[in-house]
Amino acid sequence: MSGERISVALCTHNGGSFLKELLDSLDAQTVRPAELIVCDDVSIDETLDILKDFERHASYPVKIYCNPVRLGVVRNFDQAIRRCSGQIIALSDQDDIWYPEKLARLVPKLAEPGCYATFCNADVVDEALRPMGYTIWQRVCFTPVEQRAIAAGHAIDVLLKHDVVTGATLAFRAELVPFLKDMPEHWPHDAWIAVVAAVCGGLTLVDEPLLAYRQHYGNVVGGRKKAWTREAVAALNMDRANYYRKELERWGVLMARLYDMPAKQSVSNSLAAKLAHLSRRASLPPIRLQRIAGVARELFLGNYSRYARNWGSVAIDLLVR
Repeated sequence: MSGERISVALCTHNGGSFLKELLDSLDAQTVRPAELIVCDDVSIDETLDILKDFERHASYPVKIYCNPVRLGVVRNFDQAIRRCSGQIIALSDQDDIWYPEKLARLVPKLAEPGCYATFCNADVVDEALRPMGYTIWQRVCFTPVEQRAIAAGHAIDVLLKHDVVTGATLAFRAELVPFLKDMPEHWPHDAWIAVVAAVCGGLTLVDEPLLAYRQHYGNVVGGRKKAWTREAVAALNMDRANYYRKELERWGVLMARLYDMPAKQSVSNSLAAKLAHLSRRASLPPIRLQRIAGVARELFLGNYSRYARNWGSVAIDLLVR
């Protein structure tokens, strides 16, 4: 182990139901963190009492910051990260269980040359920690081919298609923080950290589940599988114009900030091509039959396979109003 200081950044909001179990699992790490930074987003349950009790007994410093007003997940994690003093920062949700070897397995990856960030898999469990029969990588359709691509140094190619990194599985070097700047609201915090690390050429993975990712009524995002029929109905009822507006804004923010990062020209070219692909899809005619030629062109050029998640993207462009 490198001996570098590890900070854990934990964001809380009314997390009293499961918080103690999470804190106990942090305390059971075979490689202990040097500090726990907690930013509480105006909890009104027993969250702060649990945190203060843990602070009194923890074997490492626990620093608790209470927001005077709600900031939301992205801004709260942004400030928690910036308050960390360690060379390595690991993110934590308030309701999961870390397996004892989580930090011990993630940290050595960050010692590899050029590695800015790494992430692991997670077992998806219910409220009572009963396995739900799949992992978070399976839930987000992170395929073995994509896993090999990231392991081979091609993370940006995967992330231009879809988000595969969950915040609770993520750890990164403090050198990445200046490139994160103020996290944009257009992006989930974990997706932003991952894509910035990939743009900088330093995102890798640990191919094993290192935590129990708990599903319950209060999950902000969650990892529950949905029946394909529900997903299909939701897709057919989506607002295409609003979806593409948000996607163009999201990737446009990354393009605007790209020049402050150590990105290769090939990354800039791929991002520009992604934006052009999205723009063409957003400009498809309102009459469905008139879209066929444009969709066929993007298919022929291979742009759906490079910049869209799966065949569902083609279906959306052909069928959704």
